[in-house]
Parts: sequence; C-alpha cells; structure tokens
Amino acid sequence: MLSSTGASMRCHGAHHAGRTWPHAGLRRPCPGGRGRPGVLAHQAAGAPRHSATPPRRGHALRSAARGGSRSRADRIRALEDGLDEYIRGIALASIDPPDHAFVIEDTRKERGDYDDFFRIAKPPHDGTLGERIARLEHDLREYQRLLLVVMRALLDKGVLTKEQLERQRAFLAGRGAWNGARIVARAWVDPVFKQALLTRGREAVRELNIPPGRLGKLGVAENTGTLHNVVVCTLCSCYPHDLLGDPPWWYRDDSYKQRIVEDPRRTLADRFNLRLPDGVEVRVHDSTSDVRWMVLPRRPAGTDGWSEEELARLVTIDSLVGTAEALTPAARAHDQR
Repeated sequence: MLSSTGASMRCHGAHHAGRTWPHAGLRRPCPGGRGRPGVLAHQAAGAPRHSATPPRRGHALRSAARGGSRSRADRIRALEDGLDEYIRGIALASIDPPDHAFVIEDTRKERGDYDDFFRIAKPPHDGTLGERIARLEHDLREYQRLLLVVMRALLDKGVLTKEQLERQRAFLAGRGAWNGARIVARAWVDPVFKQALLTRGREAVRELNIPPGRLGKLGVAENTGTLHNVVVCTLCSCYPHDLLGDPPWWYRDDSYKQRIVEDPRRTLADRFNLRLPDGVEVRVHDSTSDVRWMVLPRRPAGTDGWSEEELARLVTIDSLVGTAEALTPAARAHDQR
C-alpha cells in the first residue's frame, strides 16, 4: 500500500514492505503472476501511449513470432497481447475436476516461494531493451508450447473433457465486473459476509457460488467517509482477473500508473472527474502477484430496502478499482434512459 503523502511513497504491503519508491519504480520487472512487459513498453523512444480507446487485440503470438521487421513498439504491443492470451489459456486449463482438487494460492510468498522445493526461478531481466524484447518473444513461444502440451495431457488422461473446456471457455468469455458487483452488494447488506471478505478474501466469495480463483491473496480495501482507496499495479497489471475478469483497459497504461502514485487526488479529479473532499485520505494499493486488490466502494444513499441484485447494478468496474464511486440511484436511472 502506498501512502499519498510526502515526496516519496513508502510501501507497506507484504510484497514491498519497507521499500521506498520515489517514482513508483516503473522500471523494475514484474516478479510473477500476470506479468506483462508493460514496464518495458514506454521506455522505448517514440513508443506511443495508449489512446482513449481500448487497444486492439488478437493474433498476438503469431505477431510476436514474426519479430524482426516490425517496429519496437509493435513488438512490445504483440508481447503484451500474447501474454494476455497465454494467461487466458492457463485459466482455460484451470478447471476444478471432481477428482483433482486445486488449492487457492493465499499462502504464496514473494517470488512464488511456497517452500524451497517449489521455489520459482526468477528469469533475468538485464540487457538492452532490444535484448529483453527478443528474450521475452522467445520465452513466450516456449510458454505457449508448454501450455499446449499440458492441455493435451489433461485431455488424454481424462482429467478434462472437451465439453468441460467449452463450458470453461464460455464462462471466461462472460465473466467480468458482475462477479465483483455481486460481492460488493452482499457486503453492503450482510455485515458478517463483509467481515469475512475483508479478512479472508477469496474464501468468502464461495458463499455466493462464485469461483474464488487462485492467483494470489485477495486484498479488499473498504472505502469510508474519511478514506478512499484506489488500486494500481506499478509493475505490470496484476489484478484479481481470475475472479473479476479483465480490469479497465487503461489499468495497464504507464501514465495512469505513474500519475496515480505521484498525485492520486489530482489524478482522480483530472482523469476520472472524481473530486474528493480535502478531509478524505486517499490511499493507493499496489497489486502484486502475491496480493491482488479490489475496492469495496461505499453504499450510495437512498438505497435502503434495495435487493442485492438492484444494489449490484450500482457497482461499476471503475468503482472496483477506486477511480469512481458506485452509481447513485439517480445516475443509474439516467443510464437506463
């Protein structure tokens, strides 16, 4: 968690305990998880910033493999998309068959060290930008090849069936902020669930029959009348996407990452038109491969007696990150017109 006061930001989370970042440390490589080379992308001279529309996706692995004649920025873009596709492939294979139970990764430590036997080797990130891009292009092809082998083994051994994969594919395509909205709505109406959510994270969402996912511990930051929380991943784009789907497209924009850490109050006002009173503290939480954060927004006034489904429709994907409040009843009614 990054404090919004002072010239430098001191981190207090499990992943970055005691470390000070003058400018969010955007040049360091991601330690694991959904790490994409977004931290490389805009170090290249002339690499374009993300525009106001979501980036184009698809055919990333084939594009990454072609490499040579394309611009450096295009190769980085292809790497980002290719790693997205790779993560989606992992999610497709991560089904809980009845006879092969998986565990939630709430106990994962820094660098994926469950214990010495399972320690994940950290790949090198040295060399020039061109050398790092080439290395990642090679590694991505190897990752995809390994994933295809594992998927084939799961099917050949009968651990998974093609029907299960198709159901999982359909689930992943439809998953999104609605899961987060249901979680928030239940927390608004059920204090016991809310406490469990704040303390036990992923495990608590089983009560809603929502698959809890398993990519790192889920941190839940509650907004109050005196505290507003916002989430960023300064290293790549870590987010509880296995539970909530993809974050907003701008979440991986380096300009967002740097500005929200350097001046969160002004960034919320200028970029998202969210103007907070001076008496409200702004707290920035840094999502990592080990702890992935979501925001529990405040319940809007005028919603007494509303059902959970009605309340859930007030929760937006931006409010789950902290760049917006939940919709008011009036705003919701306006959106429906």
